[in-house]
Amino acid sequence: MRANLMFRDRDFNVSAPKCFGSGALSADLELRHVIKKMAREDEYVQEACEAALFTPLVSADEISFRQENLRDALRNPEHVRVMYDILVETRDRQKKSLQFLSSSVALSDSLNAAAGLLRIFTETLTSLRGFAEDGSKVFSSEGFSALMKMLKTELNDEFLSQVRAHLKELRDQEERLISARLGPTGCATGYVLRRKNKLGLFARMRLGPSFTVKEGDTDGMADMDNRLDRAIADTVSVLSRVVRYIEDFFDMMRRELAFYIGCLNLHEYLTEKGAPVCIPELLPKDRENRSWKNLFDISLVIMRDASVTGNDLDASNKRLYIITGANQGGKSTFLRSFGQAQLMAQCGMPVGAESFTAPVRDGIFTHFKKEEDASMKSGKLDEEMDRMSQIADRLRPGSLVIFNESFASTNEREGSEIHRQISKALTENGVEVFSVSHLYTYSAAFSGDQLTQFLRAERLDGGARTFKVVPGEPLETAFGEDIYRELFA
Repeated sequence: MRANLMFRDRDFNVSAPKCFGSGALSADLELRHVIKKMAREDEYVQEACEAALFTPLVSADEISFRQENLRDALRNPEHVRVMYDILVETRDRQKKSLQFLSSSVALSDSLNAAAGLLRIFTETLTSLRGFAEDGSKVFSSEGFSALMKMLKTELNDEFLSQVRAHLKELRDQEERLISARLGPTGCATGYVLRRKNKLGLFARMRLGPSFTVKEGDTDGMADMDNRLDRAIADTVSVLSRVVRYIEDFFDMMRRELAFYIGCLNLHEYLTEKGAPVCIPELLPKDRENRSWKNLFDISLVIMRDASVTGNDLDASNKRLYIITGANQGGKSTFLRSFGQAQLMAQCGMPVGAESFTAPVRDGIFTHFKKEEDASMKSGKLDEEMDRMSQIADRLRPGSLVIFNESFASTNEREGSEIHRQISKALTENGVEVFSVSHLYTYSAAFSGDQLTQFLRAERLDGGARTFKVVPGEPLETAFGEDIYRELFA
């Protein structure tokens, strides 16, 4: 039994290794705020969303499969939440039950505990089966439809009836019917726990030899307990495997549903704040077209608890995007909004925009300016170059690198030349680059380049910032005097 809501052909592994630079991605794009809002203090949802975010997909088909399921979840949020709540409640009940696999627990107690857990699981399976009957009428996506069909097929009435019958028989703790045979040495061997047939048991009690352990005969009782343990050992082993199998299925299904619960939580929050949300369109890897409308920084909305300014773009056949303009004009915010959208889009998540179209990228890397760190063993430029070297080792055509004020820790001339050579080498080898920079010499070096798209933070004549990033050639000034006048005039 498989849920297959995240992938068609395999389970969703929340313990899979994260992509290179996941820590930098989280910090640079301020994803902790996004994950927290998706989780709503649910550890399962947080774990699933983190795992999805930091293992972005590179297959358009896999992304499309996940997006189709997401659309279905958005159409039927209550059904998804009910199914998830059933599994969470089961997990909570399981935690309160006995830990029957403990080596310190007697086998007879283990049998009762395993049967108890199986009873809990059977109730959940019955609930899921009933849910699937209704769910099959509302879900239409490939993933959710297949899950509903599987639950109805595998958990049919005959199967559930047989499970209940076995559990009813195991519930009787007063009487156990066991059998054995004589071994070569005359000792009993081959102990087996038997199903009880009332008439057969009565006949054996009347006609067969029997004995009763006298009260107070501790040795006799210990011998009987030992014989019973030998008889039920195989049953306990089988029950343990069954319980583990069902538990694994529930855990896997809960993890996969948790991802969609996180997406629902984020979608609901942004909608309540009046912020646009969309399911993005992903293009093949070899495309170099990008367009979006009202793209905004989700983390900024969460921190301000209000809607923020969005940006539009429509660019074709561009490989290098250079963003310049006034200080505190929204350049870094724009860069975060783009990075968040690209990463979330490749995880099958909704993004913060009215529309968002972008090509799939083989890898997403960020290289942001870092604050001074007293623990650094070398200068800031050395540290920046070391990070760039680590990224370069993992780049391949079709990757994406996002720079924010990189290589500005040295003078204008050296910083510009370093950044120019790196950007040129990347774009010539099929790597897409987005770069926010105050280095005018660097920006001007790409003037007239057909593969370069210049964007600029908008500034009105009076110095006011609109926090819009619009097409525009780089200027020699970042208008730092505007901030000076605002602070000291």
